[in-house]
Amino acid sequence: MAPIAAKTGGVPRPGIYFWGGRVYHHRMRIAKEGLPFILSSIAVTLAFLAHGWWPIALFFFLLATAFAFFFRDPDRVPPPGEHLLVSPADGEVLGVDALPSHPDLAGPVNKVTIFLSLTDVHLVRSPLAATVARADYHAGKFLPAYKPEAGTHNESNTLVLKAGAADIVMKMIVGVAARRIKCFVQAGAAVTRGQKVGLMYFGSRVELTLPRDAVLKVGLHQKVKAGETVIAEIQP
Repeated sequence: MAPIAAKTGGVPRPGIYFWGGRVYHHRMRIAKEGLPFILSSIAVTLAFLAHGWWPIALFFFLLATAFAFFFRDPDRVPPPGEHLLVSPADGEVLGVDALPSHPDLAGPVNKVTIFLSLTDVHLVRSPLAATVARADYHAGKFLPAYKPEAGTHNESNTLVLKAGAADIVMKMIVGVAARRIKCFVQAGAAVTRGQKVGLMYFGSRVELTLPRDAVLKVGLHQKVKAGETVIAEIQP
């Protein structure tokens, strides 16, 4: 059965809708990692309100609201088709590069770079159903995430994902405003397509490296949504 939200470009809006004969409740949550930021800002707001310091209280209330917006956790429904690789992150496609090789992949590859601004959802999702072969953390610098050298020098967490149809490498990289990556999975874990695998704090980028024979479905400067936008199609 087609989704009720078909007229919105196939992306379901908040509410109740149908997909594949099943009923889903599309809703918005707040990632639990954001609660310390939100609750502490609310506590400071109440403290200043108690003393009648309205301007400062308003500032911290707005800060709590900004944290709630940043740590929002919307439901995402991947499109039907396990051969379709979905975007790992919200943001803008900053680069699409053909590379001769990658240490963890056989043959030539394509690398898709997605830049996340402060207004984007920062939860990272798996592009396909796979097994996490390796999860590597790399301490580094905090250069602006949009700079090419950030991919090499910045703090990052790399996931090597092994699947029957294709193996891919996903690298989460934090920028000048972001100072932390939280990875939700470890080596040996099985992940599903669209599953949340990490969170990057306050502006960052994701690099997705995939085999050259996977047909790319995105272009430079295209806006993408994690778990929903098709990045590439695996050929049978």
